[in-house]
Order: sequence, then C-alpha cells, then structure tokens
Amino acid sequence: MVSAMTFIGKVSGLKAASLHAQYLEEYASLAHHLERITVITDTVEYIPPNLPPNLEILKVQRISLPKIYGAFKIFSYSLPAVLGLRDTDVVYVRTFSPPELAALWLAGKTRGLPTVLTLGGTWLFGKPYEKPGTKKALFRWILRRAAYTATKVTLYSRYMIPEVRYFLPGLDLNKVKIIHNSIRVERFRPGLPAPEKWLNGRRKIFWVGRINEGKGIEDLIRAFAKVVEKVKDVELWIAGTGEKAFQMYLMKKALALGVRDRVFFPGPIPNEQVPNYMANTSVFPYPSRGGEGIPRALLEAMACEAPIVATKVSGIPEAVIHGETGLLVARQDIVGLATAIETLLEDEKLAKRLARQARKKVVEEFSHDVVIPQIASLFRQACERK
Repeated sequence: MVSAMTFIGKVSGLKAASLHAQYLEEYASLAHHLERITVITDTVEYIPPNLPPNLEILKVQRISLPKIYGAFKIFSYSLPAVLGLRDTDVVYVRTFSPPELAALWLAGKTRGLPTVLTLGGTWLFGKPYEKPGTKKALFRWILRRAAYTATKVTLYSRYMIPEVRYFLPGLDLNKVKIIHNSIRVERFRPGLPAPEKWLNGRRKIFWVGRINEGKGIEDLIRAFAKVVEKVKDVELWIAGTGEKAFQMYLMKKALALGVRDRVFFPGPIPNEQVPNYMANTSVFPYPSRGGEGIPRALLEAMACEAPIVATKVSGIPEAVIHGETGLLVARQDIVGLATAIETLLEDEKLAKRLARQARKKVVEEFSHDVVIPQIASLFRQACERK
C-alpha cells in the first residue's frame, strides 16, 4: 500500500462556497485505496466529521502579511514534502497553486520522491505570443519545473494534449496518463427539491463557477437577451465569485440589453446547496472560451440531469457528446448558443433524453467509484518506476 502526501488551499465543509470541499471529498475517497494520505494546508475552517482514519490533516504555519505570504507559503508547503514527513511514498498535486507546484518540484528534485501532477486545465498556458506579466511568468516557470520533474502527469482529456505539448515542449508524453475529473454522483443527483427562491413560476437557466472573461459569461448574457425574445418565462442565474469590476461590467451589459430584471447574481452558493440548483435548472449552459480540462461544474450538472449546452473547447467534448449528452456550439457563437438554449427550453422531450444520458455517462466514466481507483493505481506505478 502507498502513503501519499497532497495539498489543499483550505479545509472546509460543504457549507463553504468553494472547490476545496470537493477536493477534500476526493481525498477522502482516495484514502480508501491507500495506506495513508496526508493533506497539507495552512487554513482550517472546518474539519468534516467521518473522515477516514488514515486521512491526516497537517496544518502548517501561515503568515498573513501580503508581501511575504506567497513566498512563505511556498516554504511551508515544501518543507514537509522535502523532508519526506510521514514516510511519504508519493507527492500528489492536483491544482495550479504555486506553493503546491513548488513542493512537488522540490520533493522530486531534492529527494527523488515519486510525484504525480494533474494538469486540470490549460488557462495558465495563455495564447501564443502572449507576453505575461512578472507574476504570471513566474507562475508558469514553476509549473514547467513541476511538470518536467513529475514522475507521472495526468490530463483530464486527450483533447488537452495539443495545448500541453505547445506549452510544455520538453514533456515526455510517455509519462502522461488520461484520467478524468471526478465527482460524487451520490450527492449530485436528480430529484432534489428546488431552492425556495426559485419557486416563482419561471424556468431557470443556471451557471456557477469563477466569474471571469474566459468563462464566456458575457457571451451567455448576450445569448440570453436573444432567448427572451422568444421565451418569456425564463430567468438567468449566474452564481459564483469574481472581480467586482467585471461583475459590474456584466450587470451594465445586461442593463444595456434590456434583460437586467431577468439576470441574477446571487454570489457564492454553499457546496451543499449547489446540487439543488443544478437538479432544477431548465438548462445549464457552459459557454467557456477555452482553457478548460473537463470542468467539474459541468460534470456535476450532468450528474443532476440538467440539460446541457456547452462550447466545443478543450476537453468538454469528451463529456458533452453533441446530440447524445448535450448540445455543443462554437466558442463565442452568440446566435448558436441562444438557439441551442431555446431548443432545450422548447423541446422538453429532447431535453430530458439528453439529461438522462448525461447522468449515465458521468456515472460510468466520471464518478469517484470509477476514477479514484485509477489515481491510486497511478501512484503505485509512479513508486514502482522509481
């Protein structure tokens, strides 16, 4: 059996509105396939009950001074990995956080520990000939060091390989393994009660995630303005967090398009409530402009049998099969996006068929029961290679 060390930005329960709770759920599932898993963090808000006894939360020192916080976090996260605490067999990183990437790189470089790195998206790679700022350039430099040092690298989708090869030309593709993003299909499921605030007789179009330009939220609002010209009993809900200036821009855009009274920004929604929204939305659009792997929110909505419209970018087509598990449109195709949403709103039979098949696909290919054993197996392979 393998003993693993991994990381998380903060330990929180499902009442928190962040991905950290889902990451901890993943680690708890992974613990059942390992001798022990140690989770490094510098922030503990709430430790959920009933965590596996072989899952240990190791809280390291945190310094809150802005100018040295990042550098100190790199040090505090790297130290346990470099020292090989808890008899660690393999170091695992599944996010783009610089402290975690640095810990993996240093553990592999200084101690020769087996390491596994998940590249969950390509947004950090940027566009060809893009000149990044100092912070982003340093971020990319650390990511490259980690990727080249890693014993094994996982991608969520085969469709990510061209972008990965461009950004990481020195990466040995023989150490790359395709392992999907995964979710808890027991928690994300259809048939859940609707949020009380939704009981007003109007159908809902729901999106949740990090609100930024790359997610295509402006495209969604523009498409929604076209949808309401034909479909009157519908609202658009955009949940999550992002820069206030960009959210204000989106609100002004909705106002200019004459749909501000039908576009709602509820802010962050606790994890435990998100399935209720997804299970009761008439359409879950995901109009990303790129940089994705296979988005977790998309898989969660599919598991809740929400009818899906998504853009054909990155790894999304591996989950959303056009005409089978959802509808696909080109990125930034406003008319195409609006038409697809209208189709699902007006053709209930089609929407239900796609939604049922979407959940079936997620259960069979993206559930914890299917994916987590693959990760544990990769840990063993990494250790055998070393």
